[in-house]
Formats: sequence, structure tokens, C-alpha cells
Amino acid sequence: MKQRIITGVLAALFAISLLVVIGFGFTEYLSFVAAIFSSIAAYEVMRVSKCKNKVLTVVSCIASAFVPFYIAFDLASLIPVSTGVIVAVYVIAMLLIMLKWYDQTRFEHVALALFASLAIPSSIMTIYKVDELCSAHPELFQRSQIVFMLLCAMYAAWLCDTFAYFFGSKLGKHKLSPKISPKKSVEGAVGGVVGTTVVSVITYVICEIFFFENGTVKVWMVIPAVVFLCVIGMCGDLSASVIKRNFGEKDFGNLFPGHGGVLDRIDSFLFTMPSLYVLLSIAVAIVA
Repeated sequence: MKQRIITGVLAALFAISLLVVIGFGFTEYLSFVAAIFSSIAAYEVMRVSKCKNKVLTVVSCIASAFVPFYIAFDLASLIPVSTGVIVAVYVIAMLLIMLKWYDQTRFEHVALALFASLAIPSSIMTIYKVDELCSAHPELFQRSQIVFMLLCAMYAAWLCDTFAYFFGSKLGKHKLSPKISPKKSVEGAVGGVVGTTVVSVITYVICEIFFFENGTVKVWMVIPAVVFLCVIGMCGDLSASVIKRNFGEKDFGNLFPGHGGVLDRIDSFLFTMPSLYVLLSIAVAIVA
């Protein structure tokens, strides 16, 4: 427990430092962090799948590190072919690698490699897309509001899991998904959502008093959005658990003592951040 708490505190401090970087408008430089996390997560996925094809693993790790830079620095504008064509060529290349080393590669290894190298970094970099979307509409969003909304998505990914852990360990009686994650309970899930929503509202009140200057973001918007993001985050956690259970693994790695690997820590985040982007895109479309 002590090790888990220490790791959690250090992770929280790291997340706060990322928000500070975003607050000063240097979001594109998060691509360096995203590249590192994405490549490690890709390696973890291939390790868990017990893929023996080292070429497939290396290519997926390199591609996962490239995607964040491709998004943040708009490399698409410098390449004479569309992103769709690049992805198609990449998929073909991965299938050719499967054919070359067919005796040690299954199609599911290729599918997981594509997931790890495309979906994971793209989801992580949605944090950049959220900032880009909101910054394009300064009449609607202040930078402090952008940081607050990103913080809520992080709350839904990580704080909700913490609340769910403590509520579940004390009050948990009804299993949430016994075949996928036996330790998770309905009581813990409810406690996680309620606790995260309360913290988000408190954070909103503080920001409203000291930082917000316009009334674009309302508390009645925050509450349902956070509840939705918490539920989506739990789905992300359970989805990652399905992958681990399919291969008989408990964790994706052991980089974070008491918490597992990178993907064990960002699985919920991979769902909450794109969901926040969708919510904001809909809101901006309605207002515009």
C-alpha cells in the first residue's frame, strides 16, 4: 500500500507539471513525453501478447513514437501523400512482416501491433487536439478553462480509480465485472464517480473565483461531463483488463511499483481524453 501511494503521488506531481506546460501554451512539446510513453506501451502490449517477432515489435515501437510528433508538428503538411495512404502502406508493411516471419507471428500479433502503434499514441495526443480546438475559439475558452477541462479528464481517469479502490475495499459487496476484473465492485465504481465529481466541482469553484473570467464553462455542464468521463474511463480500464486476461497476465509491466506498467496507468486516460474532445467538438459545433 505504501509503495502504491508513493508512486501515485509522484505520478500526480508529474501530471501537474504537464498541466503547467499546457497552461503556458507549450502543448506541442508534450509530444516528447507522449512518444516515450507510447513506445513503452507498445512494447508492453507486444510483450504481453508473447509475440516472438522482434521486427514486428521494434517497428510498432518506432511507429508509436513517431505518431505524436506527426500530430503535434503537423508533419502531414510536409508529406506529399495523405495520412490515409501512409496508414494503408504501414498496415501492408506490417502484414508483409507477418508473411516473412509467419512461423513465429499470428495475425493477432499484427492487430495488436497496429493498435499499439496507432490507437495508443493518437489517444494520448488528443490532449493536444483538445488544446488546439479550444485555442481556436478564444471567444469561448480561456487558457485556464482549457487546463481545467483537461484536469477533469485526468480526474476521471486516475482520481476515479483511486476513489473506487478505497470505496471498494471498504464497502464493496457486488462485483462489477467478476470475469474481467474480480476485485472491482459496483460500490467502488459509484464511490469513484461520486468522489471524482465532488472534487471536480470543488476545483471548478476555486477556478471560478480565482481564474475564470467568462462564463462559458458552467458547473451544471461539469457535473454530467465528469460522470460520463468517469464511466468511459472505467470502460477503458476494463478493456485493458480483457487484453491482459486473454493472455493470462496480471499487469502490462512493472515500471510503476504497485501500479504496473505504462499502459496499466493510462488505459483509462486513453478513453477519457478522446471522449472530452468529442464533447467539446459537439459543444463548439452547437455554439458556432
